[in-house]
Amino acid sequence: MSESVRILRRCLAAALGALTLATPVPALAAPSSPSVSPEAVLNGSAASGLTGWSAVGEAGAVRVTRLTGLKGAPASTGVQLSRPAASGRWAYALVKLQSPTSSFTAGRTYRMSAWLRDTAGAGRRYGILLGNGAQQSRPAPVAEYVSPTGSGWRLITRTFVATAAGSADTAFYLGLPAGSAFTAQVTGVSVRPVTVREPARVTGDPARVIGFGDPAVWNHDLGAGGWGNGEVQTYTAGNDRVDDAGRLEITVRRAADGTLTSGRLTTDGRLAVPSGSYVESSITAPVGAGVWPAFWMMGVSKRTVGWPACGELDVFEGTGAQPTLARTSAHMPSAGNAAVDMPYGWGEGGATVDLGVSLDAAPHRYGVYFDADVVRFYVDRRPTMTLWASDAVASGRRWPFAQSQFLIVNVAVAGGVDTSATAFPKTMTVEPIAVWKGGVPF
Repeated sequence: MSESVRILRRCLAAALGALTLATPVPALAAPSSPSVSPEAVLNGSAASGLTGWSAVGEAGAVRVTRLTGLKGAPASTGVQLSRPAASGRWAYALVKLQSPTSSFTAGRTYRMSAWLRDTAGAGRRYGILLGNGAQQSRPAPVAEYVSPTGSGWRLITRTFVATAAGSADTAFYLGLPAGSAFTAQVTGVSVRPVTVREPARVTGDPARVIGFGDPAVWNHDLGAGGWGNGEVQTYTAGNDRVDDAGRLEITVRRAADGTLTSGRLTTDGRLAVPSGSYVESSITAPVGAGVWPAFWMMGVSKRTVGWPACGELDVFEGTGAQPTLARTSAHMPSAGNAAVDMPYGWGEGGATVDLGVSLDAAPHRYGVYFDADVVRFYVDRRPTMTLWASDAVASGRRWPFAQSQFLIVNVAVAGGVDTSATAFPKTMTVEPIAVWKGGVPF
């Protein structure tokens, strides 16, 4: 769990309600040769006129003009998108794909990108994704947004693993400022299959299995105060135990006066997992409104640089009112301000997985591989969300995962949630944590 953005997350989860961003765990297909040209975009630099380009806003027309003789851009031609001040909740441009129904294969890795210049450099928000005008028909539910503060050319890019084929109306979607005037120049719009750095495969037993109950490894975080997230429980040293099988049990209890207590254990200052490792545990997680179990990691630099500069990897989080959903996320700082969090969160492709059964019905394996180039999360040893350092840096983030991480396991209770129907006690059971070095063991 993060140190400062939990309230925002809860608001998001509450707003979504039953309409979640969950996606099934994808069974990755073997890579295959694309059936069309490697470049999926029809006319990404407007070299052939304005064929395939269109733009619209809820309020105020968006003008589309072809440009030639561009300087400092990756192509000499491009498109200018502009409109005077206008209200409205959305504005976007679409760039057609050559063959959207055959351009994407589930399990294959692609990179979408566009070069953009906001002529005023006023910090307005622009984004890219693949889909139709309603942001449907998406081969992967990923997007990348930036807010340029200078008037130079800016690369917007995102690498992703496709989870579905495209549809007839799938296009390259450019999100534009919704309620203000803007003039933006765009060129080099592209979607291509790519070969990227992925976690290596390793064999053999884990380099280390981290059990519980050893005070030389684990210590308790204690006390109340919300923990930066509006949590309502108090952490104590008496709400956890190690069972006869070596599993950690953390129990949330409600006293007769309504007071809630729980446990939070950490290896901060005592044990760290080196970068280039795969970390995994099997967890049976509690459910119920307000119950918030988590298995996560933070960079060892937290004591010196603070959060989010240290980085955070949320290997597993449960939101108890949505009992079949397992969530992951990664937190990293803005390149321009290390105190600003720029996460890849629950709405990213693969970050929220619907297991189809309640989290407390049986244990599931939750894991993550991290190094200087890539982070990949897994549920039951199937890959879910994957992030690459090159994308993060291009989008204005700093990549903090070349350093070691310490471990945290806890069960919180979210503030602002009615827990009157939740029957406490609630217990999370965590198997000893296994660490493989150099890659993933499957």
